[in-house]
Amino acid sequence: MDRLLAAPLFLRRLTPLLAAGKLEFKPRNWRKTMEFMLEEGLSEEDVYDIVAKLKPEHYHQGPEPDDDGSPGEVMVFFFPYRRQAPPKDTILLYIKLKIWTDIDGDAGVVMSFHDEGNI
Repeated sequence: MDRLLAAPLFLRRLTPLLAAGKLEFKPRNWRKTMEFMLEEGLSEEDVYDIVAKLKPEHYHQGPEPDDDGSPGEVMVFFFPYRRQAPPKDTILLYIKLKIWTDIDGDAGVVMSFHDEGNI
């Protein structure tokens, strides 16, 4: 698939998942994600709110197969975010998402959500 088309198509699949509450929050590196969220005072709901704001211009990488071999497409986005905690600068969030199709249709998961560069 053309990488320029990949992000808009992925985001088009993501929107109904968010609306239906079918995007799960299951970071693979739970500690890294939770440390960032605690530091910033972010909730799981805040994560979904930020993910809902993703646009094709936030695309960074993908689609790629999942490292663990499970079905689905993995995409990475960099989203500009103004820190809540000092120094209150603007950073890029590293947001890794996966969407796959199962018996109930599309399903998705937030795989990573933290400051970019903390991979």
